[in-house]
Amino acid sequence: MRLKDRLFVGLCVLAAVAVVLFALSRGNPRAAAIGGGLFLGYAVLHSVVRRLEPAARLVTGHEADQAERLTQFRAMRTAGQMALLVAVVGVALALFADWDTGLWVAGTAVVVVASFVVALWWFGRTPQS
Repeated sequence: MRLKDRLFVGLCVLAAVAVVLFALSRGNPRAAAIGGGLFLGYAVLHSVVRRLEPAARLVTGHEADQAERLTQFRAMRTAGQMALLVAVVGVALALFADWDTGLWVAGTAVVVVASFVVALWWFGRTPQS
C-alpha cells in the first residue's frame, strides 16, 4: 500500500477512536459503536478496494480480455445455479415442512452474492482451458 493510502487508513482509525472516546464520555455507547464502526468500516473498505483494483475488471467486465470474460461468465453461471438451488429448497421447505419464508429473501440474496464472489475468486485463480 502506498504511503498516502496508509495515512488515510490511519486517519480513519484515529477518527474512529476519537468518536468512540467522545461518545463514551457523553454516556452514549450506541453512538460510540455506530460512529466508530463507520470510520473503521470506511478504513477497511478503502484498504480492500485499493488491493482489488486488478480484480475489479473481473466484476465489471470493463477492458477484460477473453480469459477474464470467461471467468466472469463461469462465476455468473455458478451464482445462477446457486440461486435456483436455494429457490427449489425454499419452495420445498415451504410446501412440505411448513417453513416460514421470512428470511429466505435476504438469505438467498446473501448466498447468491457470496457464491458469485467465491466463484469469481475460484475461477480467477485457476488456469483457463
